[in-house]
Formats: sequence, C-alpha cells, structure tokens
Amino acid sequence: MNVFVTGGTGTIGRALVQHLLERGHHVIGLTRSSESASELRRLGAGFSAFPGDLAEPKGWTERAIACDAVIHTAATFTPEMPVIDRKAMQAIKMAARTRKHPLRVIYTGGIWLYPPTDKRPLTETVTFEPQPAFTWMKEQIRSLQTSPNLSVAIIHPALVCTPTRGPVAEIVKAVQRGQPFRTRASAETVWPLVSAQDLAKLYGTVLEARSFRLALLAAAIPGVRVKDLGHRIATRLGGSFELETLRPAPGTDPRSDFETGYGLSQVVSSRRAISLTGWNPSCRAVDDLIDEVLNSGLDHPSQSANVKTA
Repeated sequence: MNVFVTGGTGTIGRALVQHLLERGHHVIGLTRSSESASELRRLGAGFSAFPGDLAEPKGWTERAIACDAVIHTAATFTPEMPVIDRKAMQAIKMAARTRKHPLRVIYTGGIWLYPPTDKRPLTETVTFEPQPAFTWMKEQIRSLQTSPNLSVAIIHPALVCTPTRGPVAEIVKAVQRGQPFRTRASAETVWPLVSAQDLAKLYGTVLEARSFRLALLAAAIPGVRVKDLGHRIATRLGGSFELETLRPAPGTDPRSDFETGYGLSQVVSSRRAISLTGWNPSCRAVDDLIDEVLNSGLDHPSQSANVKTA
C-alpha cells in the first residue's frame, strides 16, 4: 500500500514508519525539515518525504488522499493543538469527497481520553472522560467516525516506550544520574505501557485488516505501579529509585496542561485488539520492556512520554 504518515519522527511514528517499510509498504511521510526527511529516509528505500506542515493542510491533503491510507500520529502538544488537529482532519474529510471509495484513516487517540480505574480494566465500551487538555479529541473522533468519505480506525495507545522516550527510558535516565524521577504520578499510580515496536505492529495489522472500522485500546502491559517499575529498573542498574511527585505550576491552564494524564491510575485490557487483529506483542511483561530499553545500547536523553508526538 501507499501510506501517508504524519508525525513520522515521533515516539509512535518512527517505529511505525520502520515497521511499514519492513512489511513492504511505500510510506509517504509529512516532514517539516530536511533533517526529519533524512532521518526517515535512512529507515528504508520505500520512504518518500513530502515537505509540509500539519498546521497548513492545503499543502499536503491532495497528496494524502491520493494514497491508500492515512495514518495520523502527529501532535504539537501546544495550546494550538486542538485547532491544528481539527483543521488537518477537516481538510482530509473535505478532500476525500473526490475519491471513488472511502479513504482509510488510522487516527491516534490515547489512553488519557479514558477515566481512571481501580481493579476493573478499561475496555473500549467505557465512556470517554478525557483530561481537560484532550477534551476536544472526543468530538474529533466522533466527527471522523461519522464521515461517509472515510473508513476510520481509532487506536488508543497506553504510555508508549522506546529506548530513548517514554516512562521506562525516563526512569533509566534518572537512576543513572542519581536523580529523582519527577512526574505527576504517585508511587501507587498504575500505568499501562506499550513498546513502540509492539504498537507499530498493531497499526500495521489494522492497516491490512479487512474490517477496518475499529476502535482499539493498545496496552501490552495492562498496568504496573510506578514504584514497582522504578524499583525494578533500579535493581537492574544497581542504583536506587526516588520518586518526586510534581504539581501543576500556579496559574497553569488545564486545557494546555498535557502532563496531567501521568497522574491517572489505569489498568487496560487489550483483549479486543488481540482477538480481532491477532496482535501479539513481544513485550507483555515489564521485564521484557525494561530489557528492550537497556539492551538498545543508546543513551537516554530527557523526553516526554506523550500520547502522541510530533
């Protein structure tokens, strides 16, 4: 397939582009800079860069709808994000009216659209209760799902982990430097996790599925307490784990506070994704995910474990 991808250098996007290339797809990536284009070209010969900005969809929507599918993983994580995302998806919807068949779109939601849980795992039947910074996404998803010109699948990732980004890499960095791990979570907060590589597999499987109108939760690890995750990593590194729970700065606008989700305690069931698509994550255990990060041979710079990244 020819697949148009936004956010190709992000936490989700980079692993996704690489996985799609490995599956033999031709990936057209929206890139804002020559550096981003060069980075993604190194992933494989099947990648083509398309210069453009998510905030200026007139420059790229015609190319996007000419593809077999669009996968949207980009996000700006700025106060303007709701407007930018709505504008981009509205442009896709309008441009897709000229197609003979509905355009396949995979839209990236996120686990922070759902409420906190105790012992009962979240499933796709639970009603959205988004964090204030993501309230707009609820209507965005509804708008996409009801468009007659689109065939839409929604994937809601848990906290995404790569060797350099996400909760595991952040804790590794803190332990290695002998510093506290600073987050909105408490020691007892439960985080659902997924490796970016495993998440990319789910995107690829959904892309190729016959039944495309899906909404799926993606958490290979249903939930782990922050203190347990931290102590496991510290034990592996021969260090110690110290947690510092942060509070919002005075005057912070909840509508642009993208960190509040880390304070949510959530347990997530991905049974539907597994049963409907055959998704088979490699990192189903916490230690497997830690191994993936520690065995990467990479440094672990400070990065945010966002729902999506630009």
